[in-house]
Amino acid sequence: MDDRLQTAIELRKRGEHRQSRQALRLLLDEPGVRAQAFLNIAWSYDNEGKEREAEQAYRAALEAGLAGEDKFEAQFGLASTLRCLGEYLPAKALFEEILINWPQANEVRPFYALCLYNLGEHGQAMAILLDEIAQHPSSRLEPYKEVLRFYAHNPDKQW
Repeated sequence: MDDRLQTAIELRKRGEHRQSRQALRLLLDEPGVRAQAFLNIAWSYDNEGKEREAEQAYRAALEAGLAGEDKFEAQFGLASTLRCLGEYLPAKALFEEILINWPQANEVRPFYALCLYNLGEHGQAMAILLDEIAQHPSSRLEPYKEVLRFYAHNPDKQW
């Protein structure tokens, strides 16, 4: 990893967001680190709760050509940011794309469920959360995982 990029990341991790972004902006004209610089700028804005600025930086990072885990991180960050901005339909579409391309990314599911909840899709949101709990139960929930799976797909079932 480029030493200048690493230094900027360390600044961000120490909470020195403005200084981190200043250092990262110096790297934006260098094709080899441009996408990574934008991604770290996005994270810096996210860490400060500056969602609108984070959105722009996530988009720029993706346009600059991220791949693999970095692309996942940028898409996940962008989807979460869009949800926080109240842009639920684009967030939902992006969460669904992420879940298709990275089905093992369990960390996405609760945020996708929040987005569905925000859209009024309460049953689907509940199903995702219950299914996730049933797939990864704590020791105390283990005896209930089958019933949780049932209710994940039948949350309105009455007896």
